[in-house]
Amino acid sequence: MSCGRPFPVHVFPQIIRNAVYEVEQHTQAPQALIAASVLGVISLACQNRIDVCRLNNLRSPVSLFLLTLADSGERKSTVDKLLMKPLYQLEEAWFEKYTQDLIIWRNEETTFSIEKKALMSKLKSDIRRNKDHSTTNERLKTLLSANPKAPVRFRQIFNDATPAAIKDYLSGCWRSIGLMSDEAGTIFNGYALNELPFINKMWDGAMFTVERKSEPDKLIKDARMTLSLMVQPDVFKKGYLERKGDTAKGIGFFARCLMCQPSSTQGYRQITSPVVSSEHLPVFHKRLMEIVNESIVRNDENARQCLRFSAEAEKNWIEFYNKVESEMGLIGFLSGFKDYASKMAENMARIAALLHKFNGDEGDIPLSAVEAAVEISAWYVDEYVRIFSKPQTLLLVSSEADELYSWIKDYCYRCVVPYIRKTTILQYGPNRFRNRSKANELLSTLYSQKKIRAEKIGKTIFIQPVDILI
Repeated sequence: MSCGRPFPVHVFPQIIRNAVYEVEQHTQAPQALIAASVLGVISLACQNRIDVCRLNNLRSPVSLFLLTLADSGERKSTVDKLLMKPLYQLEEAWFEKYTQDLIIWRNEETTFSIEKKALMSKLKSDIRRNKDHSTTNERLKTLLSANPKAPVRFRQIFNDATPAAIKDYLSGCWRSIGLMSDEAGTIFNGYALNELPFINKMWDGAMFTVERKSEPDKLIKDARMTLSLMVQPDVFKKGYLERKGDTAKGIGFFARCLMCQPSSTQGYRQITSPVVSSEHLPVFHKRLMEIVNESIVRNDENARQCLRFSAEAEKNWIEFYNKVESEMGLIGFLSGFKDYASKMAENMARIAALLHKFNGDEGDIPLSAVEAAVEISAWYVDEYVRIFSKPQTLLLVSSEADELYSWIKDYCYRCVVPYIRKTTILQYGPNRFRNRSKANELLSTLYSQKKIRAEKIGKTIFIQPVDILI
């Protein structure tokens, strides 16, 4: 696969940008891989604190689904450990507390069971002997009302849990988790992604009923889930795509994901200086934990702040939305990727809100955050198109597109017209371009290269070379 353009790290707020550069210094991993991990960490930290409101008060989560394709040896695990360090420490602390609370609860439960058994035995005896059992009955009621509650194991990070385990957890008292893995082969080959409709619902922030035959129904409401998965390309493409790719694409899972395949740095990781900076990651971690601790103190979905766009930012968001919409139609760049394009504006809004929140800014989301989110979203669009485009060489497509462009220009010159109907290309164009799908592909290439304009009048599509003068 050809290399994509560099990730626009420069558009991140300074606190995030410095962390990316510092992790790159330490690991020499691909910038895009580090940036994707950073977005996943920020999404996990912020998703329980904020939502984002778009046009007409349309409210949605800020959770991101990130899928990064990277070969073995790209230092995925090292990047993950550096960025997630304080979150992993928190998970360990929570687990230690849960372990201690479990020991105390089991002791209390043993004492409770003995007392309960003794009082029930006495109550039965009093009833059999026709003795006044009101005192024993009251003592039993008091005991039952003080039944020791089993401790809750708080956790944010899941690796390869089953959908059933995730549902049970999200229907409990904690409703913000991340499905995170730096080696997600087991996830794609395992159970976690077996129920993609459920995963999609979590991206949407929708309600979900958990039905069990032997238990009362449970309701997952206003839960938040971040996906941040790094997987080897062969595992994803030759394994998951072949088995479940059509399903995942058909129900819109891939459309919700920010996907990329960063260019490898292997073979270029020379040590030029043994001295690297170490002051920026602690600043990033401090801000990360400030937000996480806010969520722990106020674990209430109703307490989520809804961030809105400033007037300038909303105008920019609308322009982005309209541009994406136009690229979906006719022979636009995204005409073959309408499923993905339909989620782009929402993902862009989520990224803008996350950057604003993490940077510690107050008030509405400013224009600068939206402009940064536009560049990041556009980068992910290019990556998605690159990953899912048909396996043809760019050179061949470009060569054929240029040939069709020359034919269109020649036709316009000969007929002394400024445009040509698309149906004319299908009827009279070069033989191998008269196939509708082939013509659409080449016209889309020319359109993305800004060599042609396209306009639809009624049911007729008109194509005009941009540099022709009649």
